Amino acid sequence: TGARPKDQPTKYSQRCMDLTEEASLRRDWARFTAVTFLFGFGFAVYSGVFQNFMRDELHATQIAFGITESLRELPGLLAALTTATLIAFAESRIAAIGLAITAVGIAVSGFMHALPPLIAITMFWSIGFHLWATVSSAITVALAKGKESGRHLGRMSGIAAMATIGGLGFATLGSWLLPKNAYVPYFVVAGAAILSAAIICASLTHHAHGGERQSMVIRREYWLFYLLTFLEGCRRQIFSIFAGLALIIVYHQDVRAMLLVQLVNSVLITITAPWMGRVIDRVGERGPLTLYAVGLIVVFIGYAVTRSVVSLYALYLIDNVLFSFGVGFTTYLHRIARKGDFTPSLAMGVTMNHIAAVTVPIGGAYLWRASGNYQLPFWVGVGIAAVSLVFTRFLPKGVASDAVQAA
Repeated sequence: TGARPKDQPTKYSQRCMDLTEEASLRRDWARFTAVTFLFGFGFAVYSGVFQNFMRDELHATQIAFGITESLRELPGLLAALTTATLIAFAESRIAAIGLAITAVGIAVSGFMHALPPLIAITMFWSIGFHLWATVSSAITVALAKGKESGRHLGRMSGIAAMATIGGLGFATLGSWLLPKNAYVPYFVVAGAAILSAAIICASLTHHAHGGERQSMVIRREYWLFYLLTFLEGCRRQIFSIFAGLALIIVYHQDVRAMLLVQLVNSVLITITAPWMGRVIDRVGERGPLTLYAVGLIVVFIGYAVTRSVVSLYALYLIDNVLFSFGVGFTTYLHRIARKGDFTPSLAMGVTMNHIAAVTVPIGGAYLWRASGNYQLPFWVGVGIAAVSLVFTRFLPKGVASDAVQAA
């Protein structure tokens, strides 16, 4: 009568299976950490020199910068559709495909010496980049098993920032050792690092899979996530493009100066991002994202009124540190999303974000040229940050219950 069914494991065998799963999960965390680091390293090498490459090799104007950035972001508009077509693939496989495409495109970018082919290859690798960007957070949350998602997202942001330090350090060393305007080695090294990330990403196991998911999701109940993501895309494009261009075009900062400020920025993010993730886990998204919006208003006003290069660099660093609070958008969605909705809803958020990303760069560039005032786009940023502040107050107070988070 006390016999145990054949298919019921003993406590010992169950413990062995649990230990095996734990070891497998640790290996996946180690692999994904390596993937995040290698991608961050490669992309830092690329982005650290790209604007200077366009200025020095292509003699690009602010309009050319705006057109290139807008077209580069165009594939992001199709993020939800692209991810839906790959519904049969696990998130880690989608990420590996995206990383491989990104690696090839970035590696050959340095060989483009005219704007049309550069734009073409940039749009090509941007398809892969947006596949990776769409599912990377979903992989982190899947590996976290629904526990302390903010902390883990912040930790991965810290890893990416450490990688950026390495990538910018490499680029800075190259700026001293390589001949002036020798940009090809930077792009080749960047591509090789990202290709290594793709290979490792393909080896992730079931722990990195988000489970069964919908092909495409648009739900009224997620409206606040969509709106905040759209506004975030607007403000991020204004600052990430025009803050750098102001320093390079208006204040004539060279590649070494730009690499140095990005290096300092990455050190700060390495320190602050994990802490910000823990804060969001502890108090919820409303307070931190409110602080984020207020900080952005201050930063944009600063860029709109000051003409001190030192002050502009300080504001540049403050903005990028504040950006670490952006993990709150992901954790908020994870708290409210239905089962199977998380990854496709992230993809839809990327699409919403890129409605702004496609229009803001070219619109801001024309606004700059028509007014003759580089500071005007930052006044637009003040308005966008203010609207974001208003809607951030619609977020729920505190943190959701474990039951909601686990869902």
